[in-house]
Order: sequence, then C-alpha cells, then structure tokens
Amino acid sequence: MKKSPLPLQNLGAKDKRRKCGRDALVKLLRWNFGHPDFRGNQLEAIEAILSGRDCFCLMPTGGGKSMCYQIPALAKTGIVLVISPLIGGLMALKEKGIAAEFLSSTQTSQLRNKIHEDLDRGQPSIRLLYVTPELIATSGFMSKLKKIHGRGLLNLIAVDEAHCISSWGHDFRPSYRKLSSLRNQLQDVPILALTATAVPKVQKDVIDSLNLQNPLVLKSSFNRPNIYYEVRYKDLMDDAYADLCDVLKSAGDVCAIVYCLERTTCDDLSTHLSKNGISCAAYHAGLNNKLRSSVLDDWICSKIQVVVATVAFGYD
Repeated sequence: MKKSPLPLQNLGAKDKRRKCGRDALVKLLRWNFGHPDFRGNQLEAIEAILSGRDCFCLMPTGGGKSMCYQIPALAKTGIVLVISPLIGGLMALKEKGIAAEFLSSTQTSQLRNKIHEDLDRGQPSIRLLYVTPELIATSGFMSKLKKIHGRGLLNLIAVDEAHCISSWGHDFRPSYRKLSSLRNQLQDVPILALTATAVPKVQKDVIDSLNLQNPLVLKSSFNRPNIYYEVRYKDLMDDAYADLCDVLKSAGDVCAIVYCLERTTCDDLSTHLSKNGISCAAYHAGLNNKLRSSVLDDWICSKIQVVVATVAFGYD
C-alpha cells in the first residue's frame, strides 16, 4: 500500500516565514524518509531556511545535503526550486509520494507542457522542481519564476554543487555564473547554497557571487566514524590497477564506487576492470542522459558491481 505524505503546512502570506517546530520537522523526516532524527547541521539549516534566511552549507558527500531542501518543501505549501547540473534521486522521491519533477529541454514537449500547466495552477501539486543552471539563464523560464514568486509560491532556491559558480573552484561552470542574477530578480526568496567541496576562498566567492544576505554558514565535519580509512601509495606499487582489482575481488559480492578526477580516467579504468572480470561501468557528465541513467539503474539493481565515477556520482 502506497504511503500518503503527511499534510502540508498551509501558511498564508503573513505566515510565510513562520518557523515550524522541531517536533513537526522530525515527524516529516520520519514519515517521508524513515530516518529517526536529523544529522549534523541539517536541522539548523532547515530552520534557518524556513525563517527566510539565506544559508551556505558545506557537507561531505553522503552527509544529507538534499534533506536541507526536501524537508522545507514538505513543510510549506509552495515550490522549492533546486538548481543542479545532474538530477539524482528523483524517482526515489516519487516512490515516497513526494511531488517532485525535473524540467529540462531534453524532455518531450508533452511532458514539459504538463509540468508548466501544473506550475500555472493556483495551488500547484509540485513541491520540488529540479532544473539545470542552463534553464535558469533563459528569459522564458525566469519570467515563469517571477510569476510563481508574484503569487507567493516560491519558497526557496537551492543551488546544489554551488562551488561550480566560483572561478577559483576546480569545477567551474560558466552557466553557474548566470545564477548571480537570482537575488536581483527574486529578492525576498531565501537561497540555500550547497556543496561538498569548497576551500575558504571558494566559499567566499560562492557567497559573494550569489549575493547571499547575512547567510548562516554551516560546515560539517568530513570525518565519517562508520567508515574505515586506509591509505595506499600508488608510487610504491608495481601495478596500481592490479592492486585495485585485488581489493575489489577480495571484497566479495558488494557494490563499490571508484572515484577518479577525470572522465577519461573513468573510461580507461572501467575498461581495465571489465577485462579483469569485474562487472563495472563508467559514470560521468560526459555520458548522455540515457546512458548515465542506465548505469545508475544497473548499479542500484546490482546488475553491475562497480561504478567508476567522477564526483558527479555524489547523489544519495
């Protein structure tokens, strides 16, 4: 039997920034996601956002960044806009009964029209709308956002992989630079900047570029006590590829992710591991959407054991 979501908080215009109590937020978390309580700085970020404050959140991959905007989307009527270069976890949200959609030029016109029709309704059913930074840069979509905002329905703008906006970062993307206009266009909408990788110089650049106003800055520890760490020096090995093959084979029938810094390395390593009898595939932004989704689905369903990826594979 499909579980129905908890009733949303119906806030009028005067109550737009009313804080939701901790107990109510934990209840939403438990009912919709099955987690007993919030981790790290999640609750602090959520409470800041719901009060209308900008927030910069630095959390490690797997630290639960997405919960910082997913819970606010369930706590109020209206729409949370999520800007991300890659869309992950959307089907999982839908399976939980959460109204989430992805809007992209890669979709059929019929599906895009259906989403736009919902957004034009007095009370849209969509709670989480995922878009790419390229779409934000178009005048047509910005006009749509302004209309949604004018009706008091745009609750939050979440910028995932926010380090991409910084020219000082390792993964700078020009399309992200255009997000700097969001504050001028949508002045009173809180902005949440999320990243798992940002040195102090990049953190400042992200905050300045997005024009965050008196943001709450949260930084979580990257230490994960439930993870065993072991360092092996490639320079001291006769064959690093052979060593990696041995590690994966000795782990038995378990799923694994091998991270690489470059796409070409992902492709080369995936080919090498496959030739050595290890079921694997590459995953990075250079793959088309259909192939990337297929790799993800195969890995989730254990059709392949290992995915060799860039940090684009940092979702859920």
